[in-house]
Order: sequence, then C-alpha cells, then structure tokens
Amino acid sequence: MSNDYKIKDEEFWYEPLDDFQSYGEIVVVEISEVDLLNENAEGLKAKGVVDFGDWKELGNLLSEDEARIHQKDFEDEELEDEWIVFLYMNGRYVTCIAG
Repeated sequence: MSNDYKIKDEEFWYEPLDDFQSYGEIVVVEISEVDLLNENAEGLKAKGVVDFGDWKELGNLLSEDEARIHQKDFEDEELEDEWIVFLYMNGRYVTCIAG
C-alpha cells in the first residue's frame, strides 16, 4: 500500500503503534502534522476501532474509498487472529502495522 504522506523514518512509528493493536480489530490512529514531523509519539490518538474485516464500518470511520483500498490489501488475511493499526495525519494515510 502506498502512503499518501511521506515521512523520513516510517519504522520509527511501528513500536508506538503497537500499543494500539487489538486482536480481531482494525484501529485507526491519528496524529497532527507537527507531531508526525517531530516524531512525537505522545501525539498519537485513537480515532476509532472496527472488527477486522468490517470494511463497511471502516468506510464509515475513514471513507469508502480508503476502506476499499485497505480491503484490497488485507481481504485475504485470516480474520480471527489478525489485527491492523492504520496511522493517519489530517485524513491522509501515513503507514500501518499488522499482525
């Protein structure tokens, strides 16, 4: 999946985003541009949570277009043991972690 917003060190965010993971769920996390650029993980805030595979509800949380893009990337995953955390800044996709 390509990022809507490019950052220098995408891997920096993997550990802080790990704190939001929840098995069987998709979590959307938001951050301000200032906090993103300054790598301030304290600025991360959960926007919402949906059941893994509930792309319709994810569309209500983000947008239908965003949900369709994510569905293409993750629709073949096993639902019961999976999780995803998406990071967004001002409505723009930045990165995600999944497991």
